[in-house]
Amino acid sequence: MFALEQIKRILIIRLAPLGETVLTTPVIRALRQHFRDAHIAYMVAPTREDLVSANPHLNEVLTYQASVPKLIYQIAQRRFQMAVVLQPTFRLVLHTFLARIPFRVGFETNAGGKKLLSLAAPNNTAQHETQRYLDVVRGIGIEVADNEPEVFVDSAGIAWVNNFVENQKLNDNRPIIGLNPGAATVYRRWNVSNFATLGDRLHETYNAHIVITTGPREGELADQVVQQMSYSPIIVNQTTPMQLAALLQRCNLYISNDTGPMHLSTAVKTPTVALFGASNLIQWSPPWDKHAVVARQACPFMKTLSAREWDTHTGRARENFAVITPDAVMATVEKLAW
Repeated sequence: MFALEQIKRILIIRLAPLGETVLTTPVIRALRQHFRDAHIAYMVAPTREDLVSANPHLNEVLTYQASVPKLIYQIAQRRFQMAVVLQPTFRLVLHTFLARIPFRVGFETNAGGKKLLSLAAPNNTAQHETQRYLDVVRGIGIEVADNEPEVFVDSAGIAWVNNFVENQKLNDNRPIIGLNPGAATVYRRWNVSNFATLGDRLHETYNAHIVITTGPREGELADQVVQQMSYSPIIVNQTTPMQLAALLQRCNLYISNDTGPMHLSTAVKTPTVALFGASNLIQWSPPWDKHAVVARQACPFMKTLSAREWDTHTGRARENFAVITPDAVMATVEKLAW
């Protein structure tokens, strides 16, 4: 076993969408708590830098490059002693090997098994995603007590949201409630008309400002919600991940399908209601305090199917979402401490 006390330079790698990147943040915290004086860098996919750029546990954020020679040179020149590869991708393990990082830990990979890894953790997806990532650091003897994700907002993000709140006249002490009707695939979305009904009821019940957040290609979806509402909400799109994090942090409550912004909301500690109809509850639902999940608990697929397997069960997904009513969501909101 490599002497852990000798490690002073660490590279974390995870090339992931927004939500999965957010869910790796407990690993950053665990590594910093153990290696208090080490230089810790995180290599992320392009456009994901904002999610970790203000993390105080990191010394450096790197962006993955398409050019493999440039990538390996970028890693090698920093003389890392340990690589923590948080996805079962042999290509990434190979990159760290070619960059001459002597101690490499990660999951058993799809193509290479345990090859080129100093220590390989089982890729156990039958648990929450944060726990799966933490298995890698547990494998080197690091004890982990906290698996809650965390995203930090920088001064530019705070300035942006302060300006947004002022321009939209949201600084009147009324609650701000965010709704997120989008998701990567259509069958993971609660019905637009339900979001519209819910938005109106939240406004009427709590005298709340309603803000609808959308992804880059979801502007039309937000318009459909607005067209069916009696109250006029605010649509927010074209934000950077840091700006979205700042906005969600300012919200008093966020209600979302299972998608990246839902995970981001929990990571900035905003009370969040997650709507699940076509996702694995064990792996993806937020188990932490202040958050709640609305789902058809009787569906066994909700605890067994992977994301890809749901692609062939879209009918069941529609059935699961059909039983989630605005009444059910309102009841959950009323019970949630926010």
